[in-house]
Amino acid sequence: MKVTVGETEHLRVAASPVCPDGHGKAVIAEDGTHYLLECCTKAHPGVNHLSRAPGIKSKKDCLDKCQSTAKCDSVEYNNNNQDCVLYELGGLSHEDAPSGSHDWLFFVDPPAIPAPANITHMCSTDCPAAHGQKYVSDFGELFHMECGKPHGTAPFKEEETATYRDCLDGCAKLPRCVSIDWSSRTKMCYYGKHSGAAPITAPAWNSAYKLGCANACDKDGGGSCGCGKGKKSGGP
Repeated sequence: MKVTVGETEHLRVAASPVCPDGHGKAVIAEDGTHYLLECCTKAHPGVNHLSRAPGIKSKKDCLDKCQSTAKCDSVEYNNNNQDCVLYELGGLSHEDAPSGSHDWLFFVDPPAIPAPANITHMCSTDCPAAHGQKYVSDFGELFHMECGKPHGTAPFKEEETATYRDCLDGCAKLPRCVSIDWSSRTKMCYYGKHSGAAPITAPAWNSAYKLGCANACDKDGGGSCGCGKGKKSGGP
């Protein structure tokens, strides 16, 4: 019997798969997968046996074994001889194990949690709405924008610009420019050569990096790049 998201809404999480304290609680594996722990319980009828691994020291190690085995979604752990048996199509079991000899863990949907909705404004270059969005400059260059994250690398040029957008367009005019850092406090724009996402978290900074020409992937573009074909006819 599969346990669904609705049924796991108020599911408690155990720090480790220890019985009896962890009974009826979720255990989170290394990759974030949730398993429900049933203490003193064996595999239920109808489950598909995959393999058996002897000499597994703990239920956590047994789960790790499951994680690395294709199709495995449940395990039965023998506390007496440290056997770890891997199964497919496991679910809620009502098969009692005498004297705590076996414990049963099976995959469950993770409990749903409330999350605030992010308000996104298309084509915005004002943070925080611009975070994660793409911007096509007046010169046809496509940028990926990030709010609150500078690259921090040494710039080859810097200048004061009134807005984040002006900094982006300034980079688009420079063939050497691959990325920018812009300070919302000082209005300083730093042109850099770092390709890729900004690694530093700093709320007063915005950044961006080039992805290439805006029309480079346009099938009807005749194979020509979009750079220089933006709102302006060209750049220096």
